[in-house]
Amino acid sequence: MGEFMYEREMAPCGIAIEEIYGAEEKSAKVWKLFAMQIFSEAEGDYREIEHLENGAPLLDGIPQRISVSHTSHCLVVASLPKTPDIELSSVNPRTALGIDLEKADRAQVLKIKDRFLCEDELKLLPALEDIEKATVEEVEKYILAWTCKEAIFKAAMGEAYDWKNDYRILSLPKLATNISEATAEKFGKATVLLPGTEPHNMELLLSSWRLEEHIVTLAFSNKIAKFPNR
Repeated sequence: MGEFMYEREMAPCGIAIEEIYGAEEKSAKVWKLFAMQIFSEAEGDYREIEHLENGAPLLDGIPQRISVSHTSHCLVVASLPKTPDIELSSVNPRTALGIDLEKADRAQVLKIKDRFLCEDELKLLPALEDIEKATVEEVEKYILAWTCKEAIFKAAMGEAYDWKNDYRILSLPKLATNISEATAEKFGKATVLLPGTEPHNMELLLSSWRLEEHIVTLAFSNKIAKFPNR
């Protein structure tokens, strides 16, 4: 287990971020099993991740919103304080929380940029005449946008319909070198058009940082509050 690195830090609004990475020599399947075991045992009492019918994760038996993302050798989990007075099976500004990570050099994202980014979002990014000649910095910008879009989707629990237009990045966050710096740097902004008899927008903030060779983005509602212990 010493080959794995585990860190727990605090992000804005009482959100806890747990990061597990390292042990690159282990296969992706074995690595994930060990990483999830480390997460489950890290807080002393065993924690098991369950899922709601809509696929959103939560801690088994604990009224606590969480969000999870992983690649072959990196796992991040964001969680809010326990929220017994909130129905966790539906999206709510007080519990809107999403996290995503991706390899910073995954240039394949450039090939699908027009599928997940609307025209206004593309204006926030470098114009690419030839994606095969994109620079490292340009690739990272699009990876940042990809993680923002995924984190927004998770924060809204997939409630909106149109991935390209209903989950909207208004401004990109500044990419920080770590969580502490990310909480002090410029937040990005996003909005989600939630359906219903009276469709309405949910406003979200975006915070991004580097983790090893990855880019991590956290999406959360600016209406999230710290909840009292009960």
